[in-house]
Amino acid sequence: MFFSCSLDLWKSSFPIKHIFQKPIFFFLFLSQSLFSQTIQSPNPENIALLPEITVESAAPSSEVLPTESSSVYGLNLKVLDTPRQITPINQTLIRSSGMAAQGYIDPLSTAFLIAGAISENSGAMMAAPSIRGMAAQPYINGIQFTSLQAGMPLTPFNWNMVESEDITEGPANAVFGQQQPAGGTVNYITKQPYFDQFRGQLWDTTGMYQNYMWGVDLGGPIDKAHNIAYRLSYMGIENGSYYQPNVHNDQENIYFALGTRPSENYSVDFISDFGTYDFTPMMSWMNRPTTALIQNGLYNTGALPLSQIQIGPINNPGFATYAGPLEPISRRLVANNPESIGRAYSGFVQLIQKLKLGENIQLRNNTFVYYGRNVVVAPASYYTEVAMGDYEIDNRTELLISFSTPIGQSKENVGKQKSFLGQLLFDHQLDTGVEWGFEHNLDYESQLYFGSANAWDILRTSPTSWNFTQTAFFQSLIRNPQAPGGGEWPIPGLPGVYFEPLNGSAGTTDCNYWTVAPFFQHYLAISDKLSILIGARATTYFISSQTPPGTPPELFVQAQTIQELPMINASVSYKVFPWWTAYFNYNFLYVANVGAVGGFNVYPTGLPSSEFNLQEQLFEGGFKWSLLHDKLYASLAGFSQQIPLFNFVDVPPTLATITGLELNLTYQPTRHFWMRAGTFFSQGVEDWAGLPFGPPMSQTYSTALALRANLPLNNYQSFPPANYPFIGWPQEVINAMVSYQTDLGLGITVGGLVMSPQFLGYNYATAIPWQFLINARVFYSAPKWEASLWIYNLTNEHYWLPYAIGSMPDRTNDYGGIVAGLPFWIQGTVAWKF
Repeated sequence: MFFSCSLDLWKSSFPIKHIFQKPIFFFLFLSQSLFSQTIQSPNPENIALLPEITVESAAPSSEVLPTESSSVYGLNLKVLDTPRQITPINQTLIRSSGMAAQGYIDPLSTAFLIAGAISENSGAMMAAPSIRGMAAQPYINGIQFTSLQAGMPLTPFNWNMVESEDITEGPANAVFGQQQPAGGTVNYITKQPYFDQFRGQLWDTTGMYQNYMWGVDLGGPIDKAHNIAYRLSYMGIENGSYYQPNVHNDQENIYFALGTRPSENYSVDFISDFGTYDFTPMMSWMNRPTTALIQNGLYNTGALPLSQIQIGPINNPGFATYAGPLEPISRRLVANNPESIGRAYSGFVQLIQKLKLGENIQLRNNTFVYYGRNVVVAPASYYTEVAMGDYEIDNRTELLISFSTPIGQSKENVGKQKSFLGQLLFDHQLDTGVEWGFEHNLDYESQLYFGSANAWDILRTSPTSWNFTQTAFFQSLIRNPQAPGGGEWPIPGLPGVYFEPLNGSAGTTDCNYWTVAPFFQHYLAISDKLSILIGARATTYFISSQTPPGTPPELFVQAQTIQELPMINASVSYKVFPWWTAYFNYNFLYVANVGAVGGFNVYPTGLPSSEFNLQEQLFEGGFKWSLLHDKLYASLAGFSQQIPLFNFVDVPPTLATITGLELNLTYQPTRHFWMRAGTFFSQGVEDWAGLPFGPPMSQTYSTALALRANLPLNNYQSFPPANYPFIGWPQEVINAMVSYQTDLGLGITVGGLVMSPQFLGYNYATAIPWQFLINARVFYSAPKWEASLWIYNLTNEHYWLPYAIGSMPDRTNDYGGIVAGLPFWIQGTVAWKF
């Protein structure tokens, strides 16, 4: 009953479905009639901080070769000259991979482009793909998005605002900075104004399983001189789901950008986004994964009465005492209670200024402000997250200087060195400045028992009975200060929804903190063959945190701390030939252990240093080639990356090391044809040897073993201290994608993905076997309209994905959940361009 009350409470705070739809379309077409009268010749000089947008015409002219990149180090370095594994992803690649085809990032879509980028399975709540076993740190036009943890803001993301993205494998550099542990970074370049002429498009997408998306995007110059321009984009989503029961994602987003170029030396870009969200938090997938389920579709039935359900090994009956027979189960069923709640609204504004102070001096300022508020309740898991209005403010001011050092040597000496170093240059590019930020978090979390879904028989029992709060075990935790995390207490204003005041890194907090981070980066081209890049950054945290309102007086804790987190990066590049670059890179940094929405949480002991002594490190070396007259780009990289895995209790972080080899190829001989291919070999290991316990899991063995040995479900225990290879992670991944488009505008893209086995638990007894997936897209483009048909899982493979991958925090639930991959399904898009 309390869930329906909470739902009604939050419905009153959100727009009625389609509330924006008619007013927005009226305004958009009114804007067209007003601004289309001001079109004249384009501004000859554009000094925007963000790259210009090239509009895709009817002719096949999409460029997918990764030749240019201006957002990775804050410098205009070509991909061939950048000493990292980076992948620029434009609209052609986004559409070809189906990255946002469902309104949220598909877990395998990025892997079709980057073999080591298999993402978390969390429905609509991921804001970044995963790289090398851990979610990437997202950036929006170069500024960190920190109101999240492990790439998940627990609120859907507006993929409609993204024009392109630059993905870097491994940690960030000194200019961008990095707050949290991450396997890589992704910098989203949002849609930018059209300064040349007015244009736009109206589009609609319809797919199987009640997937409906629609939108309009337009922009153009406002003044006759083309010095002021805008971009306005609206998207609505009303999506059902293949998965049942009652999984949905409804959202509306308005994105607006305004740019001005008052002179050749100064530019200003204003960017904003606002969205409302009504969604199902996918905290529960199909439970009780076993080999029989994976290979034969057979599910372990049987359930205890609510009064007998226990968590942990004490007074928890063995599964054999109440188990039913193995029975076939629909791949659509998940352990989702239909009373799950997902409500949110969020938005940001960003102001980017760029001032040219001299021929070789430039000043940049980037200010970003984000606000979000949400309620997430998943009664089957049990998980709650309530953010009472969190926000972050970030500002980076930087000075870019370029100059050359006079060589001052005789021609004879220069000639002797030329054979070794090439033509001496000593060209410098400096990027130095300071970044500061402030973040406020008032968050309520209950997740210490997250992953209890194996208690439910989803085949034979009613979905509304999958409610952990109704169990006698949970009732014993309510208002019990002796229980783990201080017990379960009502969240103020949401009766029947509970939080844990002292749940460590889980997320409950009333926190405010400032950061100040001076940084310096120096790129030196010693010659046309040899270059070095060094960077340093020191981020100081001023943190005040306490347990939030609603905490009983006997559990109230508050603390303050000041922490210093250093970062360095260094690399060297050598051009063996103009088309062949060898490089080596080293990154060292400390990152912070944040809660579920990015705040710092007090423990019973306050703010321990273990929240900040998280060391991340990268060694990477490789080669890059640009061959066949720049028609074939290839890269080969070997790496060893250390990622700290935070623990929910006050103990040192667990270190995970992933070591691997990666090969990528992109070939585009003509404007009609392109192809990409790659392979990724890796081994990830978690080092628990020096800790008092090994990796914890909500269930440390499969349900099949629990049946055979009469062991309890949801035993919530840890393995012994030792080194453990990653679970939920394929050690070998191979991808390929081929696309062809005729002069008439008709084209086809086909992509394939192969993954090696993935273990579900640290006993390595149950695994998802070798799998493959084939996707296709047929499309047609004309001057005034375009259409595409996206075909997912062309051969209708019955593939599976783990609940969580690699070193993601919720990997501890991999024996409690598994994802049945989407079957064959199709989706069509039609767009009218004006």
